[in-house]
Amino acid sequence: MRVTVLAVSTLILGGIGFVVTTPGESGAPTMRDPQTAGQVSQLEKILKDQNIWGDDAIRLFASIDRWKEAGQTSILVYAERVVGGTKWETAERARETAARISQAMQRPRNKLSPGFLAAYQGVLEKRIPSGQVQSSRFMEDDSFRVQWSREGAVLLKPLTLRAVMDAYGPPEKSATEVVQAHGDRRPAVLTISEYANGAVRFVQSDLAPDPSAVDRVILDVTAVEHVVFAAQR
Repeated sequence: MRVTVLAVSTLILGGIGFVVTTPGESGAPTMRDPQTAGQVSQLEKILKDQNIWGDDAIRLFASIDRWKEAGQTSILVYAERVVGGTKWETAERARETAARISQAMQRPRNKLSPGFLAAYQGVLEKRIPSGQVQSSRFMEDDSFRVQWSREGAVLLKPLTLRAVMDAYGPPEKSATEVVQAHGDRRPAVLTISEYANGAVRFVQSDLAPDPSAVDRVILDVTAVEHVVFAAQR
């Protein structure tokens, strides 16, 4: 997917048309409590699963509070980039938010929870380039978003939904979303599978080279923050 960079200074899903939900779920979203025992347990397992995440993702989790400070309630994690969940019609607000996140990334990392630190101590000590936070047009729906990326980044490893189901069971909820861009481009049809009470959503796209693969993972920023940082536990 081609991304046009508009201003140097990093995810998500914009779309129109929720189509299908699984049995037992109403169409209206409910407020999540990220500290409920079951959610934290499964969310923590997923965030620590190195069959899913690359080294750059671990550093992303450790800076998730910077995204929250800038008003991002969700982020979209691709193999090589992260896109903010907030979408704007014009580039100006995206540039401002990108600048705020870029500046916040310069601060020392906050104290991580003991379990998360133990799981990823070696990765966090590696010297990995920091990448860039930018304002970009999100080509799927033509909105303006904040994006983090760097050449050679590995955030999300090659993954299928079947592998996720083998590890964590069937999704708690599944839905299909149609995302329409401006103009005559064919809309993307996304299949979204939720885990950890919706804090993690594995997304497949019919526009991806392999529609059966996980194209991106959407993370609830507040829920991830509660798992990653000691002060939130």
